[in-house]
Amino acid sequence: MSQPPETCIYESSFAPTDKTDAILVVQGKKLHVNKTLLSCHSDYFNTLFNGEFKEKSMSEIEIEDVDFEDFATLLSLIHPKPITPTAINAERILELADRFLLPAATNYMELFLISTELAAFYKLILGDKYGLNLLIKHALSLYTVKYGLDSTD
Repeated sequence: MSQPPETCIYESSFAPTDKTDAILVVQGKKLHVNKTLLSCHSDYFNTLFNGEFKEKSMSEIEIEDVDFEDFATLLSLIHPKPITPTAINAERILELADRFLLPAATNYMELFLISTELAAFYKLILGDKYGLNLLIKHALSLYTVKYGLDSTD
């Protein structure tokens, strides 16, 4: 008796359910999503699904120029059981959150980056690039501790 093929976390997180009503296709792989959920969290998807575009009536919508795993991770950040990002894909996830106008994902990534052991300088760069004020404050506090800097000097 053979075992069914194992699905990866990205595909299982976006498998069809009674709550999904749209399919996003990325690199030939399907992500079953809920239009209302995405529309509430993203002006991009709200316009895509509810605006006067041909995609509004399409059963499958191709999303181009994105990596499947990064995009699935991004979308999962507004789900109850998000796929945990990594220090390696963090900047790419932030880029996608910016591109697809997902502020909740940006907020999630900011808190994630604060919790990582990434270099303070890199955190400052990302904080500045994406307007992540908490991350900037955190990174500056790392310099304060490491070098004994005092903001009152």
